[in-house]
Amino acid sequence: MSSSTQVGRDSYAIPRVVAGLMALAPTGIALTLLGGQAFRGFDPIGAALVAAGLTMALFCWWFALRGHMAESRVRMLYAVLGGVLLGGIAFALGFIGPIIVTPDASQGPLLGIFITGPFGFAAGSALGALYARRRRRR
Repeated sequence: MSSSTQVGRDSYAIPRVVAGLMALAPTGIALTLLGGQAFRGFDPIGAALVAAGLTMALFCWWFALRGHMAESRVRMLYAVLGGVLLGGIAFALGFIGPIIVTPDASQGPLLGIFITGPFGFAAGSALGALYARRRRRR
C-alpha cells in the first residue's frame, strides 16, 4: 500500500468516528418510535418521524462504515441529493397545498412539516441510492 493511499484513508477517520457517534441518537429515537408504532398502532406522524430518523441514522452509519471509499461517498451524494430534492418538493406541496385548498385551516401547513416532508426525504434518499447503484452498473 502506498503512503498516498494511507493518507487518503486516514483523512476520513475523525469524521467517520463523529458520524458513528451521531448515528446513535437517531437510531435510538427511531427504534423507540418504531416500537411505539408496533405496540400502539399506526400513527402517520410517528411513521414519518421513524422514516426520517432511520434515514438520517442510515446515512450516518453508512458514512461511518464506508466513508473512506470514494465510490461509496459518491453513492451517498446521490442519495442525499435525491432526499433533499424529493423531500423539498413534498414539503412544499404539503405546506402550500393545504393553504391553497383550505385557507381557513390554521393547521394545514403542518402536513408538510410532519408528514410529506419526512416521507419525501426518506423516499427520495432511497430512490437516489437506487439510481446511484444502477448508474454504477453501467
